[in-house]
Amino acid sequence: MDYVICKQDRAIKGRILITIVLIFSAVMLFLGPEPFYTRILFFIGSLFVFGFATSYKINKDFDNQKLFSVFGLVLFRSKLKMEFPDYISVFSGSFSLDNEWGAVSAIGTKEIHEKLVVRFFTDNRKVTLYKTDNHQKALDKAKELSELLDLEIHDVTKQ
Repeated sequence: MDYVICKQDRAIKGRILITIVLIFSAVMLFLGPEPFYTRILFFIGSLFVFGFATSYKINKDFDNQKLFSVFGLVLFRSKLKMEFPDYISVFSGSFSLDNEWGAVSAIGTKEIHEKLVVRFFTDNRKVTLYKTDNHQKALDKAKELSELLDLEIHDVTKQ
């Protein structure tokens, strides 16, 4: 194993809003009075935003990347700068997601969820890599990262 992919969460309000826009654009594709090319462009744009995701690619040599993809197809990569961690931590807590982009901010700018997270810790600094509702998925992701980077896992969910 040369790398581990950690897919990032999207805010639920954002997922709901883009789903509504995608459905609207699909209906307009067949029933709209506008020229066909504008309807197809609106649908393709909505589909693009619907399938958009960001992920962290943690490499064995720690030359990490942030991946921007649509339906799993990577469109763009950027360097992900972070310090090599001292250890990996798995714990649960309340976490917020921002909705401060576009029209989504009109339906609320923050969401708070109970999640299990996997984080890198260096001294007292942390980087959140992965969030999930499933304890086993969090442990599995932490184990993958631990094997890749030869780091110790602190599972504080059991305390």
